[in-house]
Amino acid sequence: MKTLRGISIPVILATVLVGISFPAVAEKNERPLRVLYFTKSSGFEHSVVKREGGQLSHSEKILTDLFKLHGIELVCSKDGGSIDKENLKNYDTVMFYTSGNLLEEGNDKNPPITKEGLAEFFQWIRDGGGFIGLHAATDSMRAEEPTEYTKTIGGAFVGHHSQEYATLDVVDPEFPAMKGLPIQFRMIDEWYIHNQLNAAKNMHVLIMLDTQSMEQEEYRKLAPYPIAWCSQDGKGRVYYTGLGHREDVWEMPMFHGMILEALDWTSGRADGDATPNFEKYIK
Repeated sequence: MKTLRGISIPVILATVLVGISFPAVAEKNERPLRVLYFTKSSGFEHSVVKREGGQLSHSEKILTDLFKLHGIELVCSKDGGSIDKENLKNYDTVMFYTSGNLLEEGNDKNPPITKEGLAEFFQWIRDGGGFIGLHAATDSMRAEEPTEYTKTIGGAFVGHHSQEYATLDVVDPEFPAMKGLPIQFRMIDEWYIHNQLNAAKNMHVLIMLDTQSMEQEEYRKLAPYPIAWCSQDGKGRVYYTGLGHREDVWEMPMFHGMILEALDWTSGRADGDATPNFEKYIK
């Protein structure tokens, strides 16, 4: 059994629990990582990022508790004004669970990102910032042709079918966010279909969705495709996972571990190979 940093936790593998482990608190003498979790929904607002009665959303509460346990400083925001050059200096990694045109107020009525702020965000990444996109983050700033945002995150949301169990194949088990995972496992979530994949020609595939393992014919008509990947963007590091639509996925220790390990990589505290390998898996 593979383990990481000595804390054993369960992962759902079909109907079997497989023990793995994930990061503990930050090393002594290391300053805490600082993370901005940005959840503006200019388009559809997912339930895991929706705030009710002035309370943090489901995912915000989970990350707040999880990061506190691991000595990570977290700020949760739906305000597009938080994405600008001056504020970004405060963070090692920015995490997006967003939707729609983030330059517009949109559905959640929170302030949008300014054009200047968005440009500064891209430059911040290229200068060495870390960017993690979660599930709906690819349903943001997309168009018929690849946008700078699409090129940065790695793909653009096209659609999805009904939620169902699917088999996931880990193709780079040595990458930090993949260590400790079974090479193959099954779970249920909402599986996004993307286009404009690898528009920047820098995608390193981490997990492939085995479409032939699925029940719905609409998925089986598709060849297996990436559902998690990473890339190098200048000096910056980008990680995306399509997981995270469902509340119960956010409650899974496996998912927590993937985020924590990805955060170590995007923040430059862990090494990981991001050499482009898209052509190896997509013919």
